[in-house]
Amino acid sequence: MPRFNPALCLLISALFLLGCSERFITPHPEPEPQTPITAPTDQREYRAQTLDNGLQVLLISDPLAEKAAASMNVAAGSWHEPDEWPGLAHFLEHMLFLGTELYPQPDAYQQFIRQHGGRFNAFTAPRDTNYFFDIRAEHLEGALSQFSRFFIDPLFTPGYVAREVQAVHAEWSSTLQDDGRRRFAALREALNPEHPASRFSAGNRDSLDVSSPELIPAMRQFHEDYYHPDRMSLVIFGPQSLDTLAQYVARFFTELPQRASQADPHWPSLVSEQALPKMLEVRPLRETYVLQLHFPIRDPQADYRDKPLEYLSHLITHEAEGSLLAQLRALGWVQQMFAGGQMGDGENALFTISFELTPEGDQHLDQIEATLFAWLAKIEQQGIEAWRFDELRQLAELAFNDRETPDPSREVTHLSMRLRHLPPADWLRSAYLFAEFNPSLIHHYLQALTPDKRLRVRTSPAVETTQTAPWLPVEYQISPLSQTLKQESPITQWRLPPANPFIPSELALLDEPKDEQPRLILQRPGLAVWQGVDDRFSSPRAQVHLSLQNPEVLHQLDQRLLARLAAEWLDEALSETLYFAGMAGTHLSIDSGSRGLSFTLSGYQQNQARLLQAVLEAMQTPESNPARFERLKNRLLRSLNNQKQDRLPQLLVRQLYQQAMTPFWSLDAQIEQLESLTEADLADFFQRFPQALHVQMLGWGQISESQLLTLVETLEAHLPSQAADSVPLPQIRELSQATNSVSLAGLHNDHGILTYWQGGTDLADEALLRLIAQLQSSEFFHQLRTEQQLGYAVFADYLPLLNQAGLFYFVQSPEADPAQLDNAVEQFLNGEVERLTQLTPEAFAEHQASLVQQLRQPPQRLAQAAERHWQEILHQRYAFDRREAVAQWVEKVTQAELVSAYQRWLNPERQGLRIKHQASEAD
Repeated sequence: MPRFNPALCLLISALFLLGCSERFITPHPEPEPQTPITAPTDQREYRAQTLDNGLQVLLISDPLAEKAAASMNVAAGSWHEPDEWPGLAHFLEHMLFLGTELYPQPDAYQQFIRQHGGRFNAFTAPRDTNYFFDIRAEHLEGALSQFSRFFIDPLFTPGYVAREVQAVHAEWSSTLQDDGRRRFAALREALNPEHPASRFSAGNRDSLDVSSPELIPAMRQFHEDYYHPDRMSLVIFGPQSLDTLAQYVARFFTELPQRASQADPHWPSLVSEQALPKMLEVRPLRETYVLQLHFPIRDPQADYRDKPLEYLSHLITHEAEGSLLAQLRALGWVQQMFAGGQMGDGENALFTISFELTPEGDQHLDQIEATLFAWLAKIEQQGIEAWRFDELRQLAELAFNDRETPDPSREVTHLSMRLRHLPPADWLRSAYLFAEFNPSLIHHYLQALTPDKRLRVRTSPAVETTQTAPWLPVEYQISPLSQTLKQESPITQWRLPPANPFIPSELALLDEPKDEQPRLILQRPGLAVWQGVDDRFSSPRAQVHLSLQNPEVLHQLDQRLLARLAAEWLDEALSETLYFAGMAGTHLSIDSGSRGLSFTLSGYQQNQARLLQAVLEAMQTPESNPARFERLKNRLLRSLNNQKQDRLPQLLVRQLYQQAMTPFWSLDAQIEQLESLTEADLADFFQRFPQALHVQMLGWGQISESQLLTLVETLEAHLPSQAADSVPLPQIRELSQATNSVSLAGLHNDHGILTYWQGGTDLADEALLRLIAQLQSSEFFHQLRTEQQLGYAVFADYLPLLNQAGLFYFVQSPEADPAQLDNAVEQFLNGEVERLTQLTPEAFAEHQASLVQQLRQPPQRLAQAAERHWQEILHQRYAFDRREAVAQWVEKVTQAELVSAYQRWLNPERQGLRIKHQASEAD
C-alpha cells in the first residue's frame, strides 16, 4: 500500500533506513573541492572533473564491484524541440542507437552490451535526455568506446528513419490505454498554450512525418543545437581505479566537439493565473476516481537544501490520528493522498495535492476541498515549528549515513542528471539535506496554495465531457470555478502529528558468527523457522519474512478473496502505526497470496516485535466496521475490473497463468464471488484462518537466533493454532503447444502474441533455458523490432512458473495482425538453429560467462539477499546455493549440447503455449 507522496519519494526511501548510534554521527571531514560528501559506510572513491571541451564528469571507483555502468545526460529534452516537430527529441534518442561512423552496424552496441551481461536504455524527459548502460566490469572500456560515438559521429542513416518513426509510433500506441498518460494529455489542454509542457511530446508517425523532406534536417539541427559538451554530464562507475577511469574518459570523450549550444528559451508560466481557478474533468477507461489540485509555484530547485516542499508534503499527507487523511478516510471519501512538486522548468513549477477517491468521495469534491484548505490553515497557524523540521533532518541524516549501495545503473543515471544543477558536495546527499529551518520560505510556498489559484482535475467515469484531446483520444471538459469554496469543512477536530515514537536507538551490529545461508533453528508440526546473520551491508537492519498458510486459501476462491480483504483491512487499521514506523526506518508490509497471508518486517530490528504484535492483535480482535468493509470490497472490485484494462503484456501473462496454473481463477470468476461476500464472512475468516496454519519464517541480517525466537513467541501467543501439514504450491499443468493456442480479442488497441516454452524443474533445464534467453534476447529484439519494425514492445526472456523453467517471446504491434506476429516469431525460432550453430566459440563463451557472472553476482542489498533465501523456502526447495548450482551447469554446457537441446524443444509437439490477441476494432 503506498503511503508517501511523490515529492518525498527520494527522501522517504532513505528515511526508511535510519540509525542514531555514535558510529553513524561521527563528524565527517570537510570534502576536498569538487568532491561529493559521502556516507561513513561508503567506501567508494569519487573524482569530479571538467574536460577542456566542457564535458562535466564524475568518476566512481568501487574495487568490489562486479558490474560497471555509465550514464550520459544531455540537458535538452522534449521542451526544447521546435513546435512544428512534436516528439523530435524522443525520435533523436532512438536514432542515436542505430550506428555510428566507427561502429556502423545498427545492432553493434546492443549486441555488445547484451553479450557481455549488460543492459542499456535511454529516456527523453522534458528538460533532459539520458542514455545509460551497465555491463560486466571487464568490458567497460569496450562499451564506452561504442557509447561515446553516439555523441561524436552518429550516422542518422536515412534508411532507418522510417523504421524508427514506426518504432516511436508503436511506443505511443502501446500506451493509448494508460489512464495516467491520458490524464496528462488532458492536463496539457489546461496548461498555458505558450509553455512547451502543453505540447504533445511522445511523437508518432503523424507528428514525425517521414514524407517531409524537413524531418531529417530538423533532427540534425536539434542535435547541432543541443548535443554539446557544455550541456552534457557523464558519470562512470566501475571497479577500475580512478586513474584508469580518467584514462577512458580522455580516450573516448575528448573528441566531443566544443561549440556554443543553443541557450534555453525563456518559458512563460505553466498555468496562466488569470485563468484560475478552473476545473478540468477527465473520463478514464478504468473505474478510477481521482481529485488533483495543482497550484502554480516557483521552481523549488533552488531551495533543495532547506526542503520547504518536503516539509509541507509531510504535514499535508500525514496519516496520524486526527490528520486530514485519517478523517477523510473515516468519512469513506478518500483512500490515499500524495503531495509534491512537479514539472519544474527552472523558474516555474506546480505543487500538486492528489486524492485517490472512493465513488462516494467523488460526490463530495467541494467538501474535500474545503477540508483541505481548513487543514492548510491549521498548518499555517500551528504546524510550522522548528522541532518538526529537526525531526525530519534527524531522520534524513541517519538515512544518509546508513545508505545502502544503490544499483550502479540507477545511481549513475540519477547522478548524471544532478551534476549541472547542484554543487559537487551535494551530488550524493541532496535528497537527504534539511540544512536550515526557514519558516518564511515554508510560508512562501504555503501561501501559494489558495482556492483562487487552484486548477482542479477530476478523473471519474461519471464526468460529462465536451472535447477530445489531440494525439491521445481522451475525453475531457474545462470549465471555470468559483474563487470561493462552496461548502464549509465537515471536520473541525484537527490534530497535527506528534513526535515520532519509532526512532531507533539500538543500532550496534551483532557480534556473532556470520552465516553463508539460513539455518533451520526451529521445526515442529506446523512451524519451520530459519535464521541467519549477515553483516555484508554494514547496517543494523534485519529482514523478517513470515508466511501464514492455510489450505483453504489455496483451494477455495472465497477464502482467497477474503485473504486479500483481510490484508487490506489490517493495513488500513494499522495505518498510523505503520506510517510512523516506516518514517523511522522499520516497515511492515501485509500481503495475501495463493496460500494465505504474509508479513515482511524490514529495517531496524529494535521495533520489529512491536509491529508484529500490533498486526497480530489486530488479527485477533478485528473491530466491526461495515463502512470500511464495503469500501475495501468495492475497491477490490474496481481493481479486478480495472485489470481488464492492463497493458497488453500483463494481460497475456495473466492468461498464461490461467492456462498453466491450478488453482487459478479468472477475473470474472473472482468478481462474481467477491460480490457475494459480507463483513460477516471476513469476521469468520479472521476467526477460522488461524485454526489450521502452516507457518514458515525467515530472519536474515542483523537478527540473532534469540531475537527471532522472541518474535516466534509473540506469534504463538497471539495465534494459537492447530498445526496444518505443509500447504503445497499451486500445480503447473503440462502444456502442449500443439493443442494449446489461445485467441483473445478486444482487450487492447494493439495486436499481440506471447509464445511460451515450458521446461522442467531440474537444474539442467533451468540452465539451458536461461542460456538460450541470454543468447536470443538481443537478436530477437533486433530482428523483430529494429529490422522488421513489428512493434515497440518486443522481448524474449527467461520466465519460470513457480519451480518450472520457462522461456517466453512477446511482440506487441499496432498494425501487424496476430497471424503475422505468429509467423514472425516462428521464423525467428526456426532460424535460430543455424545462427546458434554458427555462433563463434568466442561469442558463445562470452554469453556463457555473462550468464554465469549474473547468477553469481552477490546481492547488492539486504532485502535482495533475504528475498533469494525466502523464495527457496516458499518454493519448498531449500536449495540456498541454487544460483551457484545453476551457474555450474551453465559452465558445463557446450555449444553443441545447447543446439541439440534447442532442436529437441523446437518441434511441433513442444511443451508450451501460444496466446494471440486481436486488437479491438474501435482502434
